[in-house]
Amino acid sequence: MGRGGESRRTSRKAREQGLRESDARGVRPRASGTAGNSPDDVLPQEALRPIVAADVAPRFWPVVIICVTACVSLGIAQFVGDQSTYLGAFPEKIKNPDWFLGYRAWWVTWTIVGFVFLPLIVMGFWPGKHLRDCNISWRGFREHFWIYVGLYAAVIPVIFLVSWSPEFYSFYPMYPQAGRSWTDLLSWEGLYAGQFIALEFFFRGFLVGGLGRYIGILSVPVSVMPYMMLHFSKPWPEAYAAIVAGLVLGWLAWKTKSIWGGVCIHCAVAVSMDLMALSHKGQLPWLHR
Repeated sequence: MGRGGESRRTSRKAREQGLRESDARGVRPRASGTAGNSPDDVLPQEALRPIVAADVAPRFWPVVIICVTACVSLGIAQFVGDQSTYLGAFPEKIKNPDWFLGYRAWWVTWTIVGFVFLPLIVMGFWPGKHLRDCNISWRGFREHFWIYVGLYAAVIPVIFLVSWSPEFYSFYPMYPQAGRSWTDLLSWEGLYAGQFIALEFFFRGFLVGGLGRYIGILSVPVSVMPYMMLHFSKPWPEAYAAIVAGLVLGWLAWKTKSIWGGVCIHCAVAVSMDLMALSHKGQLPWLHR
């Protein structure tokens, strides 16, 4: 009996010690046995924690703001700038033989609204010098201009080879009557250049630069995903080439703090592609004299 009593006392002391330690942690264990649950048997709920940890919040919410703005911007360009929206707003335009150039002007306008104006508004009203994050420095472009010349020289042979594909020259130019006259060609290329300014500002400025303040160089691959998706309507080789282009131009914008090299190479490549496609179809403007 002596040993049994001592064993029970030791066991009771161990349980009491365990309860004291559990109380110190704010958790009380369930009682064993088959007895009904008492208030002491129920585990208390843990205290609510913030959705975002305090040390992460300063970076989390700005990233959310930029990403949500980007989604809205992409939606404006995709849906408001769509051909069906244009014809729905101006059904009489279809009677004009030059209506497609009007649609392209509509498309470029809403691309600029979504990709430039909306991000500028967000950055402008955001406390802090966030507009400087958008990689709009001319100095970085001037100092690294030679890099973009080299990239253009490397890309041109590839474009020339691809341009012989019927899939390529049946798609380009994206304004089918661009080769009808110099006026048509220059009007289209001017609109196209405006679209590329908006494109570079949005992807390499707003996304790479804006997100870069919070997630660093990881903003480059993040920006590549929607950039590649923007090319889904184009021939598949160009869509996949956009992954490489997005990574290279994004990294250069990150390093040089400038989007203007990307604007220049985009415009140069686009004009070259259009002229090659028109040449293969025999539709260059100077051939119509």
